[in-house]
Amino acid sequence: MRSDIQPFRMYGNLYFVGSSKVSVHIIKTEVGLVMIDTGYPDMYEQILDSMQALELDPKDICAIFHSHGHIDHFGCTLRLKELSGAKTYISRIDNDIVNGTRDLSWATELGLEREKPFDCDVLIDEGDSFTFGTTTVRCRLAPGHTEGTLAFFVNVEENGSTVVAGMHGGLGLNTLQRAWLNANGFTVAMRDAYRNSLHKLADETVDIVMGNHPGQSNTTHNLKKVLAGESILNRNAWPALLQTYEAKLDKLLADEAAQ
Repeated sequence: MRSDIQPFRMYGNLYFVGSSKVSVHIIKTEVGLVMIDTGYPDMYEQILDSMQALELDPKDICAIFHSHGHIDHFGCTLRLKELSGAKTYISRIDNDIVNGTRDLSWATELGLEREKPFDCDVLIDEGDSFTFGTTTVRCRLAPGHTEGTLAFFVNVEENGSTVVAGMHGGLGLNTLQRAWLNANGFTVAMRDAYRNSLHKLADETVDIVMGNHPGQSNTTHNLKKVLAGESILNRNAWPALLQTYEAKLDKLLADEAAQ
């Protein structure tokens, strides 16, 4: 099954194997492949096909990181773990979603059948980092979209140059709408947490944005640049992304106030 976005090597040892629906990234390291998110449940064959096109063996996946506990980011995890034996990682807070303790995965809202609940092998706290060969994945909590959303910062290398790829793991405002917050036992304080996360992460220097969803990093544009032999390094993209989503939050609040 082919993806509607051609899989490609973004920079050095960083790859994109997702689709227009949701991102899936892979970092190739000396000790195996590190995957960030596993997409919707129906993306399994597509992910395998995309990896094969890039000569990446799914059996070499050694670690699967989850940006947060929504089904579009852990839908293929169990099958990929069974195939590869990879360790799975998620924030300590959002593990209660993937193990079914809290029904906040969005499977019901999206009309999706989810795989059986599971616990991740490694539960992440603020500031934790994990090293795979010469690659380090640094994790920061970025609550708002979920209570345990993570941001990732990864060193990637090409021709002796090292740059930082960064991902905010949950920028969607669907879980910050008043009706959803009320229906699921949250207060509007989650909006403050979201805004505070954007401000906190603004101190990071990021050369490549890994969009949690392709639209957040203009993945198709980056693909065109890579195919044209152009660089996708851009230190202005990270602060612009954070500012864009703070403006979206402001609009949400203004629209609600006007109702």
